[in-house]
Amino acid sequence: MARRLLLTTLLVLGIAADIAFVLINLHPERPHFAEPQHVRILIRSTPARAQWLKTYALSEFAADHDLQVDVQVVATWHEMLAALRAEKANPGNLALVGLDDDYADDVQAEGLVRAVADVAQPDELKAMAEEYLPHALHQSQIKGRQWFVPKRSEIDVTVYLAPAVEDAFLNWERDRAAIQSALAEANGVGLPEGYTLEKAPDAWDTYDLFVAAWYWAHHPAPWSSSPAPAPRIAFRCGGGEDAVVDLLATFRSFGMKTEELGQTSSPGILRALQWHALFRRHHLLTAACETPAGLDEDALNLMMRNRLLAWAPMDQEDSVWLHGGARRDAEPGMQQARDLAWAPQPFAASLEQKAGQPAFTGSGFSFVDMQLWMIPVRAAQPRVSLALARWLSSRDVQRREAEAQGMLPIRKDLNDQASTVFRLDWLQDILLASFQQLDQASGDLPGTVITQHFDKLYSDLYAKVILERPLDAPVTAEALRDAIGKVPHGR
Repeated sequence: MARRLLLTTLLVLGIAADIAFVLINLHPERPHFAEPQHVRILIRSTPARAQWLKTYALSEFAADHDLQVDVQVVATWHEMLAALRAEKANPGNLALVGLDDDYADDVQAEGLVRAVADVAQPDELKAMAEEYLPHALHQSQIKGRQWFVPKRSEIDVTVYLAPAVEDAFLNWERDRAAIQSALAEANGVGLPEGYTLEKAPDAWDTYDLFVAAWYWAHHPAPWSSSPAPAPRIAFRCGGGEDAVVDLLATFRSFGMKTEELGQTSSPGILRALQWHALFRRHHLLTAACETPAGLDEDALNLMMRNRLLAWAPMDQEDSVWLHGGARRDAEPGMQQARDLAWAPQPFAASLEQKAGQPAFTGSGFSFVDMQLWMIPVRAAQPRVSLALARWLSSRDVQRREAEAQGMLPIRKDLNDQASTVFRLDWLQDILLASFQQLDQASGDLPGTVITQHFDKLYSDLYAKVILERPLDAPVTAEALRDAIGKVPHGR
């Protein structure tokens, strides 16, 4: 009897074990019966990018930590701020937030963020300092204290069509006399002594851009989808935020100092606007840039994609979209995308000359758009939040995101090894031009541009001094200085 009972018990236990193994094999990635912990990430993004993040970046971390990670997408900063305030008032399962560095001080001042320095161990903070690029580490700190984890960055470089540049390089001399005359209207002398157009745009200055723009505007363009002579360069222009950022970057290139922000009397502003006036006078910018409505980022990118432009500023994400992406499922890009090439922003060279050469020269400047990961102040498991942020900024995930989304990595190793880590030549070109731009001249956009309405100040200044002046108005430095001085609030 006892023997039969033992055998029956063993048989039941064996059957139960078999059933358990069957159930486990239905979900081998989770060999237990506990429910996964649900957490959320909050980002301002597109649904497509959010899906990529969930599928290709979060799934591995979620499996290793037995989590179910949901991605919540908002469209605006105001929506994100409302969500952060709601989470602070009624904590839920929000583990991590993707934040633009422009708002870092705001969330810290309002007590919506938990400092990384309060969560990480000393050796983890040391590892972060060793892994991230200096500009990324700096932007993730407030007064030297680690508040955030760097996420990614974007910076404008220039994209151009190599056949268009080659055409200008080989043939611009036929227009030398006309170019000389046009420049003399502004500076009285024309081209610098001994001038010749540089072959490679990564060595261009403002004179080179003017010469190439002149040639493209006056000659057929066999490399374009619309080959009749037309203006072939464009900036983001008009009254939008991107246009003001581009304008401020140009001012910085020509010598405007940070402490001069909010003024209109900076010599850097005069130097930059004199060039803009000259480009407009001779219709060298695409027609939309001569109107108050201007040209926004999407329209400029589309013109480049349709091969209507030869040269334009563009960031990494838009450059990947323009080319067509590195994945099989990527949206098709520009036809004959092999013609695309990238370079840092042109060096600034003043129209005013001294001893036959530009009186002022400077490096072409770009503002860096930095993204950060923040831990909500009442996150349930801040250590898990930190681990997730560090995973998302790890070497492998950053590499994947750069290839798929065009994000500029913020890690030292990917910066140093870009030419070997990224196997596609065109992607290497984008990233190398971007890293060059970071080293050449770059910086963070001051928050006062928006908070003190400097964006409106400079947008109005451009409209009055450039767009609303008669085309035949003088473009000398004296004439531009007088026009700037007549603008309300100009000083």
